[in-house]
Amino acid sequence: MKIIIIILTLCSSLISSEIKEKTINVIKNYYNSDINISEHTFKIPEKLKNKIQTQVQQKFFRNQIYYWKIDINGKIHYALMDNTIGKTMPITFLIIFNENQEVIHSSIIKYREAYGGEISGRNWLSQFTGMKKDSLYIYGNEISGISGATLSVKSFTKGISKLSLLLPYVIEK
Repeated sequence: MKIIIIILTLCSSLISSEIKEKTINVIKNYYNSDINISEHTFKIPEKLKNKIQTQVQQKFFRNQIYYWKIDINGKIHYALMDNTIGKTMPITFLIIFNENQEVIHSSIIKYREAYGGEISGRNWLSQFTGMKKDSLYIYGNEISGISGATLSVKSFTKGISKLSLLLPYVIEK
């Protein structure tokens, strides 16, 4: 039993470091210039978590998120990472916000479903660019669907909405 726990812990660490490494690469590739990046965690206060979950109608995957503070020429941008459930598996995603708290980049870090990988496509993800916390993140209206990935699209759309609402509190920290 102890061996199984040790193996699971090691595998979890490897996966976690793989995801963080990919996240850093996505950030660096997006900016493609000299930036300073610092990694942080944000423990979501229970009252705030409940408020956002009620508003978006989706639960947070965990009680905390990872985020990166990005200094680019004196302007501070934020990259927030979270998970949301697709049809049955978690989708790990990253949203980069500019100094005006607008989405400037979104990326699927890890998609675990067998179908619906089109959600990772640049063209589809680009429709979120320019959105902010008071934008309407509504699947079928402002957000186009993907045939065969309806549940993942709806879940991801709500996930971005959650992070947009959470961002001002992350910045306050």
